[in-house]
Order: sequence, then structure tokens, then C-alpha cells
Amino acid sequence: MEYRKKPAGIDKSQEEELKKKFGTNFHAEKPKYFKEIVKWICIIIIALLTALLLRAYVFEWVVVQGKSMENTLYTDQVLFVSKLDNDSPQKGDIVIIQIQEGNWDYLSFFKEVPLFRTLFPCKGEVNYIKRVIGLPGDEIDIRDGYLYINGEKQNEAYTKGLTYEQSFELPKVVPENKVFVMGDNREYSKDSRQLGFIDFERIKGKAVFRIKPLKEFGSIY
Repeated sequence: MEYRKKPAGIDKSQEEELKKKFGTNFHAEKPKYFKEIVKWICIIIIALLTALLLRAYVFEWVVVQGKSMENTLYTDQVLFVSKLDNDSPQKGDIVIIQIQEGNWDYLSFFKEVPLFRTLFPCKGEVNYIKRVIGLPGDEIDIRDGYLYINGEKQNEAYTKGLTYEQSFELPKVVPENKVFVMGDNREYSKDSRQLGFIDFERIKGKAVFRIKPLKEFGSIY
């Protein structure tokens, strides 16, 4: 026997007439709400997991605070940060570095899971944004307000103010798996001149381009 879906909007008497006319049994089509809901829940969960993994291991965005990177970057600018190749920084890269790990007492069970540590900000974590100046093997020196790398005076067009040695005794050679970093605003930056060399593992990402303000959208290099 042939069955057809019951047309929408007909009552019982109309259904009987259709049966007599076409000799066909009709049955009402049941909406598949549950299946659609499950499908959309799955799509949303997959999208959220993908976004979280991308943020943890591929990219994120940060907001600049302070004036240590002027005249390249200013407070409240938003930057796109790549997390790829953190273990191979290049000279001139503008990087996000972790200065203070922070306190995980309120989420101590997350501390042992690298993914959670990346996704969730811990209480009191301190990060700086600086420029990579010296790579492993480079001899860093500062004399008469200027930077010298391997004995050669550097022409740094991006800097603001003169470069002074401060509390980190120079000259020194950058050790393996470490970098020497400074802010572009040399007279108002707390960097390797006070903190010393920075381990590769403390580099959280490389700032690639400016997202905000929109009128300055684009590369920061």
C-alpha cells in the first residue's frame, strides 16, 4: 500500500476526501526537532573546542599597556599574536614574555595541565611586550647611549630616547636558549637591562599586526 506525507493544513474531513480520490493513506509528518537540536549542539561544541585549541596553540590577541614600546606601540592598542615558532625567535621580533607566573592556588588542579594554563589566566600573572635585541651567541654592550652587538654600533630607527645600561652589567654574551630584549622607549622600559636574559620558554608569542585602532590596522614592523 502506498503512503504519502499528509499535506500541511488539512483537517480530517479533507483527509478522507483525499483518500477516496487518490486511494492513498496519509500520515502526518513528525517534526525532527530533537535531531536538529542535537546536530546544532554538536556543531557548537566542535566550534568552541576548535576556537580554544587555536587560542591555546596558534594565536590570540593582547592589549598594550604602558609606554615602554613607544613610538611603535601605544596603550590600549590591540595586537594579533602568533604562538607558532616560540622556540625560534628572530632579532627584531616584538614578543610577549612572561615575567611572573602568577598564583594558581584558586585552580591548583589546572596547574598540571598545559592546555588549561594557556587558556585560563592565573591570578597575578605578569607579561611584558618587548623587542628581541640579541640572540644566543651575540655579545651585547651599551656605551654612550647606544647599543652595540658583537662590537658593532646599531642603527635603531624605531627607538625613542637614548639607551643606557642600567643595572645589568654589560658586555655579556647571550647564552643558549635565551634572548636579550628591550622596549623601544629606551628611557622608560623595564627589560633585560634589569631582568637579565629571557628564556625561550618564557616567550608566549610574537606580535604580528595591529588590530585596533582600525585606522592603524596592519603590520607593526
